[in-house]
Amino acid sequence: MRISRRNLLLAGAAFPLLTSCASDIIELRERPVSALAEELDVCSATYATLQSGIPAAPVALSGCGENTTRADTVFQAASLTKPVVAFAALQLVLDGRLDLDAPASHYLPAGYKHFHSVLARSPGDPHDVMPGNALSRISVAQLLNHTSGLPNWSSETLSFESEPGERWGYSGEGFVILQAVIEAITNTELSAYLDENVFGTLGMASTSLIWRDAFAERAVVGTTAFGFKRQVRFKSAVAAASLYTTAADYARFMSALLTNDRLLSLVLAKPVEVDRELGLAWGLGWGIERAPGGPYIWQWGNNPGFRAFAMASVLSKDGFVILTNSDHGLPLAASVARSVLPGEHNAFRFSWVA
Repeated sequence: MRISRRNLLLAGAAFPLLTSCASDIIELRERPVSALAEELDVCSATYATLQSGIPAAPVALSGCGENTTRADTVFQAASLTKPVVAFAALQLVLDGRLDLDAPASHYLPAGYKHFHSVLARSPGDPHDVMPGNALSRISVAQLLNHTSGLPNWSSETLSFESEPGERWGYSGEGFVILQAVIEAITNTELSAYLDENVFGTLGMASTSLIWRDAFAERAVVGTTAFGFKRQVRFKSAVAAASLYTTAADYARFMSALLTNDRLLSLVLAKPVEVDRELGLAWGLGWGIERAPGGPYIWQWGNNPGFRAFAMASVLSKDGFVILTNSDHGLPLAASVARSVLPGEHNAFRFSWVA
């Protein structure tokens, strides 16, 4: 029996920015992923699994009639951007060019230009400047583990919601400040820097932080909970959200992290508590789930019309990444997790994952 779009919309009506809740995701995880794509009308999805850190060939799915999804389909990966940017930052740490304990002001003494729209990032677009004395309160590590005290996003003057280091609070704004730090250190725009130092070295030929016209033939349009089609073409890199990639490319990235003991140890070194009851913490660039077979690193992605999820066991190096072009796509991730990483995964019960 197909799950009606109307019922899903009603389920999310209490919080219009979300399309499902944790209980929906957990309930649906028992269904095979291909059947679930049909039930939820997820028209395009691809996933790739890793076993002992080695990626398998990607699998393409479609829940909307004839399967025209290609294995090399390009998706918006949304917040799966953050672990990639963290990877680049931690490489700089290992190279001795970035100090995790240093304040952001050390690298941005003149302050940080905060744009009020994630899509409007030209010099004349609305913005404010966070001064150096404010940045001096935030360490680089706090940008990476979401304890900067900054909001997720702000369309007004950027200000603290809590004292830096006081508590965990998910912040896209923090990652965009990290972007400015990396650009200051490398004297290179972030997209170009990652092209050369991450995507190029790892063979991620179908990945970029900005839209490439070469993606047009393979890129899918997103579908929101209300049926609207969305395909944002980021012209400027946004370290929190602008990644375009394929499942195969992202699995290559995960493999590079999982098999790099020095980088992985930095991710896990000083986790901050997120939800003790669920066993969730946050490291430098990734969520950390404490559960049998773990710890697991994980991150979800949520841009309008797109949902994505990545998870892996630090011990076994098994894991997966899934990319979908639907606001209803996250239950597919729970289904894949059930087969690749058996057991209970409370990351899917976390209130932000929807």
